[in-house]
Amino acid sequence: MTETKERNLYEKISKETVFKKLEDIFGIKNVTDKPADLYPYSYDMTECEPHMPDFVVIPENSGQLIELVKFCDQNSIPIVPYISGNNVGGLTIPEQGGIVVDFGKKMNKILHINDNMMYALLEPGVTFGELKKHLDDNYPHLRYSYPFAPPYAGVVGNVILSGMNNLSCKLGSMGDSINGLEVITADGELIRIGSCFYGKDTADDDSWWSRYPMPDLMGLFINWQGMTGLVTKCAVQLWPNPPFKKTYLGIVFGLPDIGPVIREVGRTEIVDDISAVSIEVVKMAVELPEPVKIAGEPDFACLFSISGKTESLLRAKEEYLKLTIENLKKKGIKILLVDADEFTKLFSLRVRCHLDLPAVILSLVEYSGLTWFGSYAPTHKLELLIPKVNDLFIKYKVPPFIYMKIMKHAHYGIFRPILRYNKYKDEEKIHNLLNEIAELCIAEGCIPYKTPAWMTEKMRKVINPGWLKLFDKIKSCIDPNNIFNPGRWNT
Repeated sequence: MTETKERNLYEKISKETVFKKLEDIFGIKNVTDKPADLYPYSYDMTECEPHMPDFVVIPENSGQLIELVKFCDQNSIPIVPYISGNNVGGLTIPEQGGIVVDFGKKMNKILHINDNMMYALLEPGVTFGELKKHLDDNYPHLRYSYPFAPPYAGVVGNVILSGMNNLSCKLGSMGDSINGLEVITADGELIRIGSCFYGKDTADDDSWWSRYPMPDLMGLFINWQGMTGLVTKCAVQLWPNPPFKKTYLGIVFGLPDIGPVIREVGRTEIVDDISAVSIEVVKMAVELPEPVKIAGEPDFACLFSISGKTESLLRAKEEYLKLTIENLKKKGIKILLVDADEFTKLFSLRVRCHLDLPAVILSLVEYSGLTWFGSYAPTHKLELLIPKVNDLFIKYKVPPFIYMKIMKHAHYGIFRPILRYNKYKDEEKIHNLLNEIAELCIAEGCIPYKTPAWMTEKMRKVINPGWLKLFDKIKSCIDPNNIFNPGRWNT
């Protein structure tokens, strides 16, 4: 059984008194302090150190949460938000104990879809699978964008952590697609950010349509890992769902050559998304869990997704994509372009998991452990990073698993080495490998996201001191008693 660090949370108030207060707020059926109930909230699939919460509560509405926050702030009791536990980075592990707020059980409603201005207003517990089904059934002409995550992963958690998606080449980070937030701050105030800020007590469901032009306070709650408040509503953008879609698979020979391939295709402005993976990952997808690369085999595979509102527009995009590939070949890059749908028929339908999102990507969950160095990356460094990180995988005798994306038509990229492992067998080796990858990539300017505390500790050594002072000042101003997910970013 895991235990929390030594702390003095209950000097001023007893656990018994806290439990009684939580029962008063949420009802006896929605509060627990039983170790068997708490244990699943104490860890995730990563190498991050587990810690037990003291209580778990299941809220139904923001009124309950306002009362909870006021009580916790008065008594300096930590609050940790939790949706479905699918994060990678220890983000919902209660570093200092306290109360885990499980949004996934009851605060999981799709509150409103605005067809005209194309957005969805969501509670934190809504999953990708629920949103996709709701749109498919009721608004088939609209689409959302989905990451390589299972259908039971949470939408709001992904967007407020600036996650990626299957429209990333076109749209960039999911943090850019937020129209508005409703947040509870440490003093118990319920605030609305975005065009929904008109109205004292409530906001019209049709008022969540824009993030600008008011002063942008939304940044106080995006990428803060729940350290500045509890998000209770979030409006996310939707997009037209083109009837014609196609995915091509590019097979690239030469480790560094994948860099210019995905950059140049991204710059065409015709591709919805680009994802590239080591060829070993393709083997994992066709049921080879511990693949070995054979001499002469390609080094990377990449998916190019395109779409069009008419068939002729789709064909024009296909033509431009093929022309771009031919121009890359003329520059000496060896690449094959094939129909991804035909590839899945020839090899394994498991590959469709990478095409039909959201989905459980089986190669990610074949073992008990999963971690990564997920980063936003300068794309001009890819040719340097790829071979060096590939060599580190080989050094530790781990099959290379490098995953990359081009974001916002090649303005920046995602560089994400992924490590799957047996959690209680290979953890030390994997953590040593991850540590070396992190140090290399940070030194080359990569910026990790969804960061565990041990990684932000490394970052603090090289971050601009003025930025750190401002960061700490904002945290202490917004959350003076450090109740919101303490320990994240080494707070």
